[in-house]
Amino acid sequence: MNRKIAGKGIIMLNLFTICMFLLVILKILPYESISGGLLESYDAAVRTATTSIVMMIYGIPVIAAASGLIRVKAYKKLYISWLVFALVLIVVLFFEASITGVIVVCFGVPLIAVAAGVIDYKQFNLFSKIYLWLSFLFACVNTLGNLLGATWFEKIIMGLVTVIQAILYFYLARGNPKKRPVMRNK
Repeated sequence: MNRKIAGKGIIMLNLFTICMFLLVILKILPYESISGGLLESYDAAVRTATTSIVMMIYGIPVIAAASGLIRVKAYKKLYISWLVFALVLIVVLFFEASITGVIVVCFGVPLIAVAAGVIDYKQFNLFSKIYLWLSFLFACVNTLGNLLGATWFEKIIMGLVTVIQAILYFYLARGNPKKRPVMRNK
C-alpha cells in the first residue's frame, strides 16, 4: 500500500463518519448511537456530532498534504485560509471544553502553517510525523471507546472504522521503510 492510498482511505473513513454524525443530527440514527451511548440528550449529541464533524473536516486537507495526495505548494492560498480556520477552531474547541480537539488541532496547525508558507517547508516532514502519530494515538483511544460502547453500532461499525483508521494512520506515521539493498551474486 502506498501513502496516497492510505490518505484516501482515511479521508473516505472521515467522510463516512461525518455522514453518520449527520444522520444523528437529522434524527435518522438515534443519538444513543454515538459516544458509547453515554449522551443524556439529543442536544448533547448535536454538540458532540458538530464538534466531531468540524474536527474531521479540519483533518481532511491536513491528511491530503501529509499523505502526498496534493502538492502543498500548489494550494498555498487554501492553506492560508485553513490556518485561519484552525486558529478559530482552537478557540471554539477551548470554549466547548474539548481538550482532545484542542490538542489535535494545535498539532495540526504547524503542518498547515508549513503548507501555507508561514513556516519553512523543510519543517513539513517533522510536523507531518507529529500530527500523524498523534492521530494514530487518538484513533486507538477512539477504538477502545467504541469497543466499550453501549450499542452494537458503536462496537461493530464504528469500532471497525476506527481500527482501520488507526492502521492507516500508523502506516502513514511510520513513513516509508528503508529498502534493503539487493545483493547480486556474480
